[in-house]
Amino acid sequence: MGAICASPSRSAAVLSVSISVRRIDGRQRAMAKVVVTMLGARMHYAVPRLLYEAGLLERFFTDSYSGNKPWLRLAAQAIPRKVRPAVLERWLGRDDAALSPERVVSFEGLGWWYAHARRRARSPGGIQEVFNESAARFNQLILAHPAFVAGDVVWGFNGASLALFAAAQRQGRRCILEQTILPKRLATQLLAEEAERWPGWEASAAGGGSPPVLDPVLREEHEWALADRIVAGSAFVRDGLVQLGVAEDKIRVVPYGVDAARFVVEPAGAGGPDQTARRGPLRILFAGQVGVRKGVPDLLQALRRLPVNAVDCRLAGPIGLAADKLRDLPGAAQLLGPVPRSRMGELFRWAEVLVLPSLVEGSATVTYEALMSGLPVIATPNAGAPVRDGVDGSLVPIRNPQVLADAFQRYLDAPDLLRSHQNAALKDRARLGLETYRDNLVGVVQELAGG
Repeated sequence: MGAICASPSRSAAVLSVSISVRRIDGRQRAMAKVVVTMLGARMHYAVPRLLYEAGLLERFFTDSYSGNKPWLRLAAQAIPRKVRPAVLERWLGRDDAALSPERVVSFEGLGWWYAHARRRARSPGGIQEVFNESAARFNQLILAHPAFVAGDVVWGFNGASLALFAAAQRQGRRCILEQTILPKRLATQLLAEEAERWPGWEASAAGGGSPPVLDPVLREEHEWALADRIVAGSAFVRDGLVQLGVAEDKIRVVPYGVDAARFVVEPAGAGGPDQTARRGPLRILFAGQVGVRKGVPDLLQALRRLPVNAVDCRLAGPIGLAADKLRDLPGAAQLLGPVPRSRMGELFRWAEVLVLPSLVEGSATVTYEALMSGLPVIATPNAGAPVRDGVDGSLVPIRNPQVLADAFQRYLDAPDLLRSHQNAALKDRARLGLETYRDNLVGVVQELAGG
């Protein structure tokens, strides 16, 4: 079982949606025309691609994009891959063949500045400041562009929509906000508690990072107030919004989707789900930043509680733990560091189960990718994963290494249960696909347009 896909970056995005009315079969119907403005390549450009396929995309604005520059792209591809700079390789990946280049406008100067400034940032606070500046510049470029004023509805992402929403409100337009992660006020509280549970574990804390930046908390809450609808990727995010006073009838839960074409599921006997008894240690994959927010200290504790040589756990992603905490890892744990997207397929094919014991997420895309690959998922409710507990994986409480170890042990004790969960994941791949995601996205836009 496997796929060629990797977790998307969590770059901010802003979407503006214009509503026009067309006469169809003698009736007036609201037709949404969407101008998408996305800072980064969130979820492999899924939103503009899906709206384009639905006939709703008017224009796509982004910071850096290679697909609308064919001659420059050809020149970059002419450089042999062995000597091609990594930054150029990443730029070539900023493309979606399903999007018409004529619909795309990109601000390359902003994109290169953001990438350079983010690499130089030395702390979470510094990274946040770079994002704040990038979002402000991006908003200014959007507001200055003539295509923005044509819209009747603005769809923006948390942390990068306040200026757009304020302008839209003054112009009498409506706003939809997508909240991609747990609200910052709650996330800050959870992570402060984790810092007390695991003192000195976070690499930035060990190095004396900058203090938390509080401005994004208030900016995010102002965005909620301006929004007519808030889209959440999971019930976990919705519940956090409600806890902070957002009216529940203002929120729509829209789970994400992943492109099934990126996933090549191999038949039984070729690395996929096999009907024969499994042999050797249980192969566990973790994918994401190897840090406190993702629950990695609890995962390491869980691995220590399992029998020797019972499991083999590979952790793929940037290392966010202090160096001194990495000197005494459990024997079952192997740190791979950052893994290129091209290699993620190998890891999905190698693994038998994915684990993500996160404290703070929105709806972790890697869990969709794993299930689409036929991997059962063990995750916390805070991961916002589309896991059906007891059907294609398990939901376990946060901060409980023993329950996590017990979930692994059940698969060790009952290979038939593991195969059952693998088969259930493969059987229902369509529920995690882009078609369902597209229909849900369009439904939110049309609901607001119809209103």
